[in-house]
Amino acid sequence: MRYRSALVACVVGICLLAAALPAAAQATNEPLTWLINVTVKPGMYTDLEKSVQTYDKPVLDKLVTDGVITSWGFATQMVGPPSVSCIYVITAADWSAMGKVEKAFEDYYKAMKPEESKAAMSAYLNATQPDKESSSMVRHVVFKETPGAKPNYMLRSVYKVKPGKGSTAVKMFKEYDAPLYQKLLEAGVISGYGLAVSELYTGAGWTHADWVTFSDLSQMDALDKAFEEARKAGGEALVEMYRTTWLGMVDMDAYWDSLIRFTAGGAKGAK
Repeated sequence: MRYRSALVACVVGICLLAAALPAAAQATNEPLTWLINVTVKPGMYTDLEKSVQTYDKPVLDKLVTDGVITSWGFATQMVGPPSVSCIYVITAADWSAMGKVEKAFEDYYKAMKPEESKAAMSAYLNATQPDKESSSMVRHVVFKETPGAKPNYMLRSVYKVKPGKGSTAVKMFKEYDAPLYQKLLEAGVISGYGLAVSELYTGAGWTHADWVTFSDLSQMDALDKAFEEARKAGGEALVEMYRTTWLGMVDMDAYWDSLIRFTAGGAKGAK
């Protein structure tokens, strides 16, 4: 992860914002996830993964062990926007925890000798295209997972909901999608699911993202089957409701999916 520029700047801004928020606004049981998207230079993926294992994993694993964050991951994108090669993911309870992430990396790099710090910076910069890096902070308005699970894959569906329709979109997800995902979670088909909204406006062009995690690509078939059966059970009334309500409040031209595979990570209670 790039403490080495974006991480510091982003988290410092986060901490300043959190300090300015009323206490009631900060107190929530809806966790935050920080996503950092990077573009890897051709032939340099192995170098970036080595950088993650060498410089990021020790800090992030300790943050999990100490209960500061609930999980972290480094993933490669298998399907999705062409500008994104890999994604860093950190999930924590609140802004205070994100501030502790910043401090942990700051202390880690301050303790290095100058040549070590330079090597860490070079390891990242030599493997990526920094000008194409982007980051976002999302808040999960729905967040369910199997405790201690370390999934291998995550599928995200990303939407741009029209102004004034955000609460309706969340309500529809909770009413129609969440019960189906919950059954799949309890059956062990998936290890987690949720719905996230953009916590800070970045001009990225999206507002809501639902996600599901699982251990094997074969479980995509089970997901498709479950939703197809639900569609058939709901009949034409369900299809018409989605057509008139959902499609009426979503900009489908801005819709996209992303399938990522985790190659490193850690989670609270994971074995």
